[in-house]
Amino acid sequence: MSEARPNRYADTARDRRTSFVITFGCFVAVALILGLTPGALSASAPRPQLQFDLAPLLAQSWLVQFHIATVLIALALGPVQFILPKGRALHRVLGWIWAAAMFATAVATFFIRDMLDGQFSPIHIFSAMTFIGVPLALWLARVKVASHARAMTGLYIGLVIAGVTAIAPGRLVWETFFG
Repeated sequence: MSEARPNRYADTARDRRTSFVITFGCFVAVALILGLTPGALSASAPRPQLQFDLAPLLAQSWLVQFHIATVLIALALGPVQFILPKGRALHRVLGWIWAAAMFATAVATFFIRDMLDGQFSPIHIFSAMTFIGVPLALWLARVKVASHARAMTGLYIGLVIAGVTAIAPGRLVWETFFG
């Protein structure tokens, strides 16, 4: 008889607590960044000046619209992945969709360079990190699961930070929600 191998994907109570803490921490980080951004909270409060308008987004190129769509997919799937039991089929399928959305987002950003007169901006650092981080994190899923989890968490936090910068006054997301 062969000895039973430990399940490296087993979802323990500690894993579930860690997932909850990571998810909660991401939401707290976003709240703190918004709180520290001058004028962001007063503009985001449900008042008459809040005016959701898709016209600024629809006026953009298809590439910008594609970028926004892939970002929204990755932002939505991240917390779901943190909470789902690890190693199961649904986690794997959604993980591949998340990884594809992240990679597509990074590719699109290298063709979107309207912030500094066609030059790369500091936000492109997140794109470079994604090109390295996504394949590495996927490889780590087969080799060292704990490192995979940390890499994916780091990629998601980077996505959230990059997304928060899009809320700055004068940027597309700001124009869409606050005119």
